[in-house]
Amino acid sequence: MLDKAVCYVNGWLQSFRHKLYISQTYLAWCSKKTNASWWHAYAIKHRPWRPHVCVPCEWITQLVPSSAHVFEAGCGSGANLIWLQQKGFQNLGGSDIAVSAIEMCNLLAIYYKASINTVVDDALHPQFMPKNVDVLLSVNWLYHIPGASLDDMFDVYGECVNLGGYMAFDCISARYNSKPNNNYHTADVRLPPAKRRPSEYTFRMTGREVETCASKYGYMVQKKRELRTFPPRDVYIAKRCF
Repeated sequence: MLDKAVCYVNGWLQSFRHKLYISQTYLAWCSKKTNASWWHAYAIKHRPWRPHVCVPCEWITQLVPSSAHVFEAGCGSGANLIWLQQKGFQNLGGSDIAVSAIEMCNLLAIYYKASINTVVDDALHPQFMPKNVDVLLSVNWLYHIPGASLDDMFDVYGECVNLGGYMAFDCISARYNSKPNNNYHTADVRLPPAKRRPSEYTFRMTGREVETCASKYGYMVQKKRELRTFPPRDVYIAKRCF
């Protein structure tokens, strides 16, 4: 019983550590001003309860100094980069294909007095390539893109990361394949099968598959954690060895 209580308290404290404090009035204004998807405000409000983004960010603070260059592909409105800035990181950048998301990120950066170098770009086919990256962060986007794969991330960004640097990312676990209705979009499960869209989670991988993929590009998985989320996700951080 004591162990469970300790786990609960530690989990609560960890969630508290990842909270982004912001005026809800300002957050609503940012959403309206930029016409950004409702999802971005949700990601700010509920960040502490999204371990697939919090855990990799926590690992970053443990593995590299605050002077490290961190770049997030598919950064959205910048919640992760803003959190890292509040932990002392200053050399931050990110890209997103949505103009509205980057505009909202810039407004949020003003609110938090953060300096983040953002660019509107297709993260899978970038015109802007970051250089001398110490950590490439990629969470909650790649597996939503039809036809994308984990190979794409390593192929596009693998050599942007300095030797000894890291890629921090999440992946939908192959455990999801055994869940009911896993081939349908989660928002459509109450609809008749003929009206359901395909799953928004376009690829799922085992831990071994992730490690094999990383090794092809000269990376070795340093940390992995299975998350009890829906859908089940795993988070990883892999070090560039050559």
